[in-house]
Amino acid sequence: MSFNATHGFTEALFRGYRLGFITEFQYQQLGMCENLDDFKLSLTDTDYKSAVQNIASNEDLDQYSEEVLEACRQKTVDEFDFAHRQATGAFSSFMDYITYEYMIKCIQKIINGIPTIMKGTKPEVLLNQCHPLGRSPHLKTISFDSDENDFLLEMYETVLVDTPVAPYFERYFNSEIKTDRGDPKELRRLMDNEAIEIVTTSITKLWLEDFYRYSQDLGGATAEVMKELLEFEADFRALNITIGSFRKELGSPTNRDSKRQELYCGFGKLYPEATFGSFRKVGNESDLLRALGPYSEYCDIYRQSQEGSRSFSDLMYTKQVEICVRAFEQQSHFAMCYAYIKLKEQEERNLNWMMTCIKKNVDSKFRIGKIINTFKN
Repeated sequence: MSFNATHGFTEALFRGYRLGFITEFQYQQLGMCENLDDFKLSLTDTDYKSAVQNIASNEDLDQYSEEVLEACRQKTVDEFDFAHRQATGAFSSFMDYITYEYMIKCIQKIINGIPTIMKGTKPEVLLNQCHPLGRSPHLKTISFDSDENDFLLEMYETVLVDTPVAPYFERYFNSEIKTDRGDPKELRRLMDNEAIEIVTTSITKLWLEDFYRYSQDLGGATAEVMKELLEFEADFRALNITIGSFRKELGSPTNRDSKRQELYCGFGKLYPEATFGSFRKVGNESDLLRALGPYSEYCDIYRQSQEGSRSFSDLMYTKQVEICVRAFEQQSHFAMCYAYIKLKEQEERNLNWMMTCIKKNVDSKFRIGKIINTFKN
């Protein structure tokens, strides 16, 4: 009864943002463009007008498309940040949780970029490549002029002390580092280009489980809608981890019960019967199809990806969009904020796909056919 008095304005902002999504008709117009100049011009007929209208034409098509994409992304971030400043109490904390995912990815990108920084790449270039929602100001305080060992140690200390995602990194590193906390050899072992993928996946799992608990403790419509959204996210991750492990060391019989299983979230429709049960025997596509038998929804999607022209990820993103759109049907809850960000991610993927097709002169019908619509009107 008191929701609107406390959080009504912030919720109303996201309902207003919903009107800014590109419509099916606008996608048709964008899909007919013959070059990036036409594409940018067509974007001025959408809600992105103010974001892209001042971008100058560029003969470097990759840079041109990246500038357009970055401008669209920044508009989304500006809208989110404005709503975040209006949010109070639990709603503000809920929005904090959403930014943590991007902070984790930002830290991963910086660690992956250490070799290029050591060779002279300006750190600002790397930081600017991170998603704006994940650019923690604390990361700018790191001294990029140090040698690799000192840099890793400073990065480790900054992550564990200053950033909001410190608790997740601390839990992971405390369980993995067997010697002194600041041992450069141990840090290098955990932060090399191959291991960092496992580190990021593990830490993202900790964040997702924490976010799930927090949203369920909120109760009401927020808990109900977020349960469906986050359980799908956990299942999507579990399936991607499993598929990605095929014909790799992570998918070997000795690692299925240990390293791979440790990456699965402790909730979701696939938990625990599949992720901590039948998935132990999954080592290839046929095994996975059998394991998904009791889960008709995921089984059908996986079978379609094996038989049709659309990838498993595209089919799962289509399902995610359906769930996120439904989040706007209920009232007095925080979940539409999370749904908004996920739908904007899909819109960004759509725009990136179209510009890539334009640069490669791909047929317009094929471009439009691969688009995953968000709101159709």
